[in-house]
Formats: sequence, structure tokens, C-alpha cells
Amino acid sequence: MKEITVYLVRHCEPELPSDHICLGIRDIPLSLKGISHALKLKSYFSDKGIEAIYSSPLKRARKTAEIIADNKIRIEIKNDFSEINMGKWDGMTFAEIKEKYPLEYEERGKDFENYVVEGGESMSMCRDRALRQLKDIMDNSEGNIIIVAHAGVNRLIISGLTGMSIKDSFLYQLKYGSIIRLKYDGDISKIDNEEIHI
Repeated sequence: MKEITVYLVRHCEPELPSDHICLGIRDIPLSLKGISHALKLKSYFSDKGIEAIYSSPLKRARKTAEIIADNKIRIEIKNDFSEINMGKWDGMTFAEIKEKYPLEYEERGKDFENYVVEGGESMSMCRDRALRQLKDIMDNSEGNIIIVAHAGVNRLIISGLTGMSIKDSFLYQLKYGSIIRLKYDGDISKIDNEEIHI
């Protein structure tokens, strides 16, 4: 198969009440700064020969994808690229979680990969669904593609592709709108991290 480039993009900045919020599948829109950043991404991708964009269904990812596509690139919504389901913790600050659920928070720290928050999913469950979806898309693509997802999902994809532990993958800095570039020819041959400055 011919080599294609896969761009894993983290959605641009959403409207958040706090930088230290546990944000999972809670559906919030992009901020004005996020929209401005997405327009920069549109310019960046304009000459990259993009065949399709695959996006998480959440508003912050979908809007980022729509701005990049500019009605010129096909967009497909893929539920498996949705952010980690954080269950009853979704939308709480980490300080609130530690205070309200101290034992559960401690247990999660002991088994970061497999712990399931009530009403949510584990990191490994999220990684597995995202990797299955990514592999299916890559195996059926003829040209360069963009995946617009989330920090957690993109870190878990990198963990799965490189063998890095899930815990270590969360040390990987992914700012809003950051890009991870993968080269794929039946196997991943190269991974680069880029940042578009605004």
C-alpha cells in the first residue's frame, strides 16, 4: 500500500469554567479563541492533500473539523474518537474529585489503566476502541487524513501505537490544536508532534 499521512489533531480550545476540570464526554462548544485557532489549522492543512476528516462527535471536535474542512473536505463522525467517558467525575475539578471521592481517586491512581469511574470507562477501554477505529480508517484510506479528537484519546492512541504505558502517555504534552503526524504504509513508520502557534 502507498504511504499516507495521518494527522491526529486535538480539538481547539473549548469554553471551560476552569483549566483544571475533568472533561470527558460533556459536550461544550469552542471558545472564540478556539475558533480563531481552528482557522489557523485550516490554513495549515490547505496544501496537505487531505482526503477526509474523521471527527469525534463532541461539539468541540466537530466544530474544529468543520472549520478545517471549510466545506471542501468530507467529514465523517466516528463515535470511537469521543473523549474518555469520565462518568460521575465529568465536569468536576480535580480538587472537587479528591475531596468528594478520596478513596476512588486513590484507587484510580493505583490502577490508572484499568480503573473505571462509576458510569464511565477505563483508559484501556478507550484506547482499544480508538485504535480499532483508527486501524480500520488507515487500512481503507488512499490519501492523507485528519483525525480530530481529544487529548486523552490521542495520548491513548500513541500509547497503543508505540507500546508506551498509558500512564506515561499522559505525560505527553498536547495543547489545544496540537498535531501528531503519523506516517502509515501498512504499519506506523514515523510519529512527529507539531504545534501551530497563534
